[in-house]
Amino acid sequence: MANRLFATFLAVLGLAGGISSACTVPVFRYALDHWPADPYRLEAPAGWIEGESGAGLRKLLAESGMKLEVEDLVEAGASARLLMPGDGSVVWSGTLEGNAPALLISPARNALARRILAGESMVWVMVASGDEPADRKFEKSLKERLEYLQSVAAIPEQDPTDPESKLGPGPELRVGFSFLKVSRDDPEEQVFLRMLAGPGSDFLEKEEPFGAVVFGRGRVLGAWPADELDAEGIDEVSLFLLGACSCRVKFQNPGWDLALALDWDEALLAAQMALDNESGEPAPVRDESPQSQPEIVRIEGGNDPGAVGTDREGKNPKAHAGAGPVISVLVALTGVLALYCAFVGKGSAKGS
Repeated sequence: MANRLFATFLAVLGLAGGISSACTVPVFRYALDHWPADPYRLEAPAGWIEGESGAGLRKLLAESGMKLEVEDLVEAGASARLLMPGDGSVVWSGTLEGNAPALLISPARNALARRILAGESMVWVMVASGDEPADRKFEKSLKERLEYLQSVAAIPEQDPTDPESKLGPGPELRVGFSFLKVSRDDPEEQVFLRMLAGPGSDFLEKEEPFGAVVFGRGRVLGAWPADELDAEGIDEVSLFLLGACSCRVKFQNPGWDLALALDWDEALLAAQMALDNESGEPAPVRDESPQSQPEIVRIEGGNDPGAVGTDREGKNPKAHAGAGPVISVLVALTGVLALYCAFVGKGSAKGS
């Protein structure tokens, strides 16, 4: 059975883009180094972003370097909308006057970014339902499991001379599990919660808590209701993110992106400089050659407003919850590979 699972694991990764056996950088750090977030799309009245009303959002985008696709509303008088990358799930709809920057920033998103830049491997976010007994039970189980994993988990051994496993600028590479609790009713986090729940999700309509894990530059690996996120599931997801990056192509990995108004390249360089100052080693020299500047991507015309929430063929997208079993299989097979390698290593050690 072990050999069969190992062969299946190889086949799955082969279909996903191949195995990168030389790279030992953990998934969470590879994503932080190499995977910029996919841009969200804002449907706004024609000329709004260039006018006085759009000045606050333009300033935020310029300061953060965040990319945002702006598309003119087709129907006059229609509500503005913010849509996720990919299937175009709507995470906000309303009037842009005065609140546009809040679509891209919130206290919880700021906390996520701070923790990742401080070196946390991943942030487990619990969305409380308001059902206090259910929330307490889920919070206790999630915190206890993360505390256990913190005490036993490890990342692959890194060879600083290996060019295939070279890290980009950023915080110290370490194991770090962070827990963040957000209330479902928090008025400042409604847009963030829809992003976190994922495309096609109905988590926010259900009266139960759910959890999601965020890593890299605001990448959500998945979201699960409390009754499906047991200790084994937490372990599988966490160890997958701590394991060596087996597929370097972002779109071939599960997950979706949050909208975080942050200049990640600048922030990671600052984290590296802070780390170097602590260690007494010289900070890296920044390349001051001209760089392409982030800009608002303007899309002329627009899509049929009634088509939002459908795929390219006009069909309703499947709820992302179906990705849960796929992720479970992937991370479980990743664990099988790790065990297989461990047994092989032990056998070799005994034979030497």
